[in-house]
Amino acid sequence: MDEHTDDAALATYLRRHVAGAEAALGMTKALLDSETEPDVTAFLERLVDAIDRERGVVVAALTQLDEGPGLVARGLDVASNVAMKVKDVLPTDAPTELEGLEALAVGVWGKRLLWGTLMTVAELDERFRDLPLEELSRQADDQERELVRLRQRAIRAAVIHAA
Repeated sequence: MDEHTDDAALATYLRRHVAGAEAALGMTKALLDSETEPDVTAFLERLVDAIDRERGVVVAALTQLDEGPGLVARGLDVASNVAMKVKDVLPTDAPTELEGLEALAVGVWGKRLLWGTLMTVAELDERFRDLPLEELSRQADDQERELVRLRQRAIRAAVIHAA
């Protein structure tokens, strides 16, 4: 059996992950605006930088599928529209630290799945073999561990009170 990638399906998948990155950037920046703990602020600032770099990798992967100059531009336009729709259904008040950290943890889990998907694709399609997928997967693992640690602290601040 001759396996190959379905470029249209992969482009749609990648565009949705670009939209997820946009939403994660918005969530992370919203948390930064209200954060007062220096270690949380430092982590969130690093996370903003990482999400931006990771989004660049996904855009680079989209570029590998580009058969004309419009695919990536259309993909980013779709991603922006999806991100705006997600924003429209979210509550208008800023998320609590606990809610925001949980949302980011879910996003990191999705990102880990993305890197795994691209690793599988790279086995079949040499266009994706130069992407730093192992490194990005390890980085997502580290991000998840830190988010879980910060979330545990946020639980205590949000819902557990000393008697």
